[in-house]
Amino acid sequence: MSRQYYQRGHLVEAEELDDVVAVKMGTEIRASAAAERAAELGSSARGEIREAGVDDETTDAFARASWVFVRPNQRTREVFTAGGAIPGAETSGKVIRRPNGRIGIATDALTVRLEPELSEEEAERELEAAGLTVVGRLGFARNLYEVRAPASQDALAASVELHGNDRFVFAEPAFIEHVPARFRPTGARYGEQWQWRNPGVDGGTPDADVHIETAWDRTFGAGIRVAVIDNGFDAQHPDLAAGLDPLSGFFAEGAQRPAFVQGTSGMPDSDHGTFCAGMVGARHDNGAGGTGAAPECGLMLLACLPDQIGTQTSLGRAVAFAADPSTEVPGIGPGGGADILVSSLGPNGADWDLSSTLELALEFAASHGRQGKGLPIFWAASNGRNVDIAKDEVVSHADVIAVVRSTKKDREDNAARGPEVELIAPGVDVLSTTSGGGYGTSTGTSFAAPCAAGCAALALSMNPQLTRDQLREVMHRSADRIGGPQVQYDASGHNDDYGFGRVNAAQAVELADGI
Repeated sequence: MSRQYYQRGHLVEAEELDDVVAVKMGTEIRASAAAERAAELGSSARGEIREAGVDDETTDAFARASWVFVRPNQRTREVFTAGGAIPGAETSGKVIRRPNGRIGIATDALTVRLEPELSEEEAERELEAAGLTVVGRLGFARNLYEVRAPASQDALAASVELHGNDRFVFAEPAFIEHVPARFRPTGARYGEQWQWRNPGVDGGTPDADVHIETAWDRTFGAGIRVAVIDNGFDAQHPDLAAGLDPLSGFFAEGAQRPAFVQGTSGMPDSDHGTFCAGMVGARHDNGAGGTGAAPECGLMLLACLPDQIGTQTSLGRAVAFAADPSTEVPGIGPGGGADILVSSLGPNGADWDLSSTLELALEFAASHGRQGKGLPIFWAASNGRNVDIAKDEVVSHADVIAVVRSTKKDREDNAARGPEVELIAPGVDVLSTTSGGGYGTSTGTSFAAPCAAGCAALALSMNPQLTRDQLREVMHRSADRIGGPQVQYDASGHNDDYGFGRVNAAQAVELADGI
């Protein structure tokens, strides 16, 4: 069935999969009887769900978050069509294939923004008049709300209807989607970390690294707070625990919306997030397995989208919190936000559409972070082989610094490409921290981005007054134009595969100190 909704001002044509519904199993049956309960609702056989239009990878990803795709039997379909509660389920939703082919679950949840000129009282009257139920107010833009559609509508229908209301700037479905981590595991402390010092062994090219030892002669990044947004972290890892910032926290499931929990007690664990955090700020001189780029920086670990399933609204809340923690924890004074943000979340296929809410969060962080100096935002680009980075509307956003990965031979490794690629950094067979207190090697743009962010933290520590744009320019100008004579950089110093070049920490520190 063809469906329509609005996103970032554009009418989107999508497909609702008629023969499948999404059901989130109730907490009390998740561990033991989810499969049996799903069978009572209809068929959840993998082959039938695949035939209905949901691939196995998507099915498995949603299953980890207790979402089950079902070809409903007659009774389930009648209840679902009538908008009733499915027995034993927390909630249910319609399965939508968006134009880029990605599957999203549509419930009655939307994010809406009303005209900024309206007072809060006027905005809430407009919401009530439209039959919307307020779930939460988002603090990073004026009159921005999470809402539920009227009982007679789903989020897509409400989006179309509200588009005609001139009091609403936008009304977008809050799709529940799979937002995986951008890495490509390869297997497995300082001597193995070729990203910091590459002597040319094991097939490497001497000095095909970020030249960080010279930078460490001057700074280890003390006084700089780096926010790392991921699905989870081993916050007790001996190479991370000593650097944890007290504003670390996570978004826990709630009855209406995820609630932000400050602190690391109960924080979800993720090997991917732990690896990324170690690339940024694993401690040094502690006898442990390795070190991060900025081993004395503060690590603000922010766990978001547990099980890799959630909405861009939650991701936007994490971005906004990194810039201004008072958006989630009222009463925190100015100056508490991060100095640098890095995330390596996103689908490995290039197609990823950006919601207006996450766009507002990115713009808020870029303009309001660091007391108006702006928060530099580093993000891992897709690992897809030479995919067009412009198709990823998050990474290619003007306020995001997109990073791809290099090898120990100083060559790009067939990740996303295009004009929006800004930097390349080591990300192939690099060593960092792993969950359970260990260490290992892995490959992905996921690890190039925190490598670049950690080097940027070193530069910023030399001159904390740099604006976001000044630090961005420092990272561009200090980068090495690698790739050999066959790689051509344009008049501005840019190449679509290598960006402005491979990160050079020593030169970045030198440039920043001279501004």
